[in-house]
Amino acid sequence: MSENQSLASLTEDDEIAGKVRRQLEVFPQKFRELGEAGQLSELFRSPKKFSGARVEQAPEVFTEQYLIGPVLHGLGYLSSSSAEYDGIGPHFIRQPITYRKVEPKQPDYLLKNIDPAIVCIVEAKAVNRERMTGAKTHASEDIREYLEEDAFCKYLRDTKQRYLVGIGTDGFRWTLWMKDIHTGEAMSHNPKIDISPVIRKVASRRDVIEGDFSSGASDERELLAEEFVPAFAATNLPEYVKSAFGEN
Repeated sequence: MSENQSLASLTEDDEIAGKVRRQLEVFPQKFRELGEAGQLSELFRSPKKFSGARVEQAPEVFTEQYLIGPVLHGLGYLSSSSAEYDGIGPHFIRQPITYRKVEPKQPDYLLKNIDPAIVCIVEAKAVNRERMTGAKTHASEDIREYLEEDAFCKYLRDTKQRYLVGIGTDGFRWTLWMKDIHTGEAMSHNPKIDISPVIRKVASRRDVIEGDFSSGASDERELLAEEFVPAFAATNLPEYVKSAFGEN
């Protein structure tokens, strides 16, 4: 896709991907503001643990505030405090207490108003706590536990909701889990996407770290539009989940 491609030729997924890409500028910009561009480079280069002391904030909270929250916003899940939120569309609630009476453990986020048949929760971890392979898969392990233990299922069976969907993320890697409450069928890591290469390009483009961004912003948008947006965007998630279970 060329840089001078007209806006009229962009698909809806391309436009969402463009919004996500713009939201990704928040994360590297905060590292530059704090004078910690070196730590950002380290996070891309190796699986080192994110040091909260260097950003003056708990790593998980920092990741949620400056990366996960903005990405959710770009995907179409607005914060209820956002000026764009109209009170009825898809949005996220941080630290929800919705299921407090039926479950001792609560997710980090609840995504609301996506589809009447779907309940979607998000488990968030600090950057580099959710690797594509190996032992560090802390976010998806929490999601796996929710689905295997039938979390919320007693509550959900008394409603019209059929699918329990879980997103595990450390901001860099995003994994989707889903379960049909009626049949018990579950699907894990479907898909699991690493968007850190795009974040790295954005950080390079914003002169926060050194790196190659010669491919252009449109290529960054394409990378997000190919796999990430089709599965995780608010407008796509319901159809993606239902089609995965064979529902037309």
